[in-house]
Amino acid sequence: MAIGSRQSVATGGAHPGSRPMDPQLLRNCLKMAVAVFITAAIAVWSERVAFIWYPLLAVIMVVDDQDDQTVQAAMGRILGTVVGGLVTFLVHTALSGWQGVLVSLLLMIPVLRAFGWQASLSTAGLLSVMFLMIPSHEALNWSYVFNRALDTVVGCVVALAVGLLFWPRTSYHELQAADGRLRSCLAAQLQRYEQWLQQPPSTPPPPPLNVAPLAADLARIETLVNRERSGPRHRRLRASGWERRLTLWRQAQQHWIAWERLLGGLPAGLAGDGQPLAGAIRALSRQLAGETQPTPAREPAAWRDLAQARGLPLLPLLALAEEQRPLHASLGAIGRSLPPC
Repeated sequence: MAIGSRQSVATGGAHPGSRPMDPQLLRNCLKMAVAVFITAAIAVWSERVAFIWYPLLAVIMVVDDQDDQTVQAAMGRILGTVVGGLVTFLVHTALSGWQGVLVSLLLMIPVLRAFGWQASLSTAGLLSVMFLMIPSHEALNWSYVFNRALDTVVGCVVALAVGLLFWPRTSYHELQAADGRLRSCLAAQLQRYEQWLQQPPSTPPPPPLNVAPLAADLARIETLVNRERSGPRHRRLRASGWERRLTLWRQAQQHWIAWERLLGGLPAGLAGDGQPLAGAIRALSRQLAGETQPTPAREPAAWRDLAQARGLPLLPLLALAEEQRPLHASLGAIGRSLPPC
């Protein structure tokens, strides 16, 4: 028992099947906890605890939305919430219940879009739904609307301030990090292929690259690009070239998977230097490193000689050589354009 305890302490209490915590999830949890604590403290200090769920729900929705943390986006969120409360009050002077909520949302959406405050639709709609908690229609007066809108705005301000001051957005740093991981992963696999080709011909090739990390990093780049595209910095995104780079990575991923599938389907006997595959893999490594060259011409004679010398099927070799051409071009396009800042 003591030995097991010492082993648990030595390993940091980690179990063999445990997974490391996602940094993005930890960041969001800390931001949520700090924002909720500050909002609750403000409500207690100002003696507005009776309707504390208004600012707390606003904090949860603003933090959960993951919208762009800039001063412009923050002002749009706050002003949009105020406009949403005003629209809700005007509608509820004539309608109540779910009919009033429906009409409020139908009027709120075009108004917020017209001012460019669509990011505040969640908190503005929250006001409309929570006004249903009023026991009587007459209780929905100007004083109630002003105070509840103020409570909700306080929650928005706290959540946005916590994000701006303590955890600012670093989308372009994350883009560069994901891009670097993709290039490092492909470069390491190409290096393994180069080492394999220096072994005897009967040596089996290394296993194909695990595409799960590639897909995760590519999905992260796509998420960040979409976030910047819909945010106030969309012009900077267009000038940076990340949208085109995302397209290039998608193409490279497709061609890489097809190329490795063809390579893995060939029988043993392909290893050994001084043959067209060795030159092709070295060319792919240079393309990815930025030493780009034009796509080489087709050389069916060299692959035919390799098939005859090693007793390999000719058609799969020619298919492999053909798939190398778009892969060579895609990696060259990625290598020519360094990750923009």
